[in-house]
Amino acid sequence: MGSEKRFRPRVVIAGGGVAALETLLALRELVGHRVRLELIAPGDAMVNRPASVARPFGLGGPPPVSLTATARHCDARRRRGRVVSVDVGHRVLATDSGEFVRYDQLVVATGARAVDAIRGALTFTGPSDTRAVSALLDGCERGEVRSLAFALPTAAAWSLPLYELAVMAATDLRDRGAATSITVVTPEPSPLWLFGEAAGEAINELLMARDIRLVRGRPIGHARGALRLADGGEIAADACIALPALRGPAITGLPADTRGFLPVDPHGAVRGVLYVRAAGDATSFPIKQGGLACQQADAVAAAIAADLGAVESAPPFRPVLRGLMLTGGAPLYLRAELDSEGAVTRHEGQRLLGEVSTRALWWPPGKVAGRYLAPYLATARPVALGRAPLADLTPNASAAPRPAGADEAVELALLLAEQDALMGDHAQAAHALDAAAALTGGVLPARAARLRDECLAAAGPLPT
Repeated sequence: MGSEKRFRPRVVIAGGGVAALETLLALRELVGHRVRLELIAPGDAMVNRPASVARPFGLGGPPPVSLTATARHCDARRRRGRVVSVDVGHRVLATDSGEFVRYDQLVVATGARAVDAIRGALTFTGPSDTRAVSALLDGCERGEVRSLAFALPTAAAWSLPLYELAVMAATDLRDRGAATSITVVTPEPSPLWLFGEAAGEAINELLMARDIRLVRGRPIGHARGALRLADGGEIAADACIALPALRGPAITGLPADTRGFLPVDPHGAVRGVLYVRAAGDATSFPIKQGGLACQQADAVAAAIAADLGAVESAPPFRPVLRGLMLTGGAPLYLRAELDSEGAVTRHEGQRLLGEVSTRALWWPPGKVAGRYLAPYLATARPVALGRAPLADLTPNASAAPRPAGADEAVELALLLAEQDALMGDHAQAAHALDAAAALTGGVLPARAARLRDECLAAAGPLPT
């Protein structure tokens, strides 16, 4: 017992977003005080970015979450700084303040960097862009903007914020008496296609009820009153609001793909290095979304707990999509998971099983659907973690065991790659296939390997 007290592994978590806090909360629940936890992040608080779409329309969101208070709640040390390099041989990281920190296990949950994806458009990245969106809406009210487009750069992007912005803008401008026409331009086969057919139908009805035009295409640029598409077409738009592309942290000393993201296996282990795991938007998994980031964090925490003997097994990352769509009125809850047959491919005719409802499909019913983070955020005095973790309130949330060999994360990445390839976005498709390869240890099914070769040939060198 004495030796156990003398040595407790130091687990350092780098980041201050949902993946970092979910990892911190999950580790405290799973391993208790068997480890020393440290949180390194440059800011003071986690900002609820998913809820920031409501701010341009005069709606408030949840307050920021204090990183210091969360660290204290988890009995973790709080350090200020941004990780800039990692010496994996000596297990030491360096921060932008010149500090060197030793670790026994490192979890990289630093998130991603937003960049403009559609030239000439106003890129909405979160709270910092709400003022610009508000000014644009004021221009619509004054009659200076007669047509407004909302554009999604790739089918693999998390598109829900775009529909929230478009729907709430239509409601807001109608209340102001503005005559601005609104168009949503998306490369998705149907609105919010990842949530299945029912969601697509519900969103279509929502758009039609607000007189929002829906156009399928891949937007690439906005100039001189027109939104240009990859196929050469144009859509009239005096102004355009777009979602960003994302780039990874590209931390010196850690492997990264061509866009700076960390390749990981289904347990979050960074490919090719020891004692380093990653979760959330910093990883190469193509869909960047808070709920999925939390699920990746849970897989990482479980793997660390299993290494320490605190749990018997560590479930891999198995993506379940949960989205709460703000509409300016009653929100929509959307949920989807891969079907029980395992592989989901267009060629085999299988699909994602999705639901949509105006009633909560999970509890606590927040924007950030994290197993431990959701109950922590649901009250100023958090419930005892583990007693009331996030739970689905839906008959489709089956507890039945999945078939052996089924790898939902891989198959979802392949599905995204196929869709992007169909829309001519070969670079994005190749990126999704690289993510799938990382999850499988570098091996792709023959069909996917052929598709990757075709995409690389069509796209040329992948962008950096």
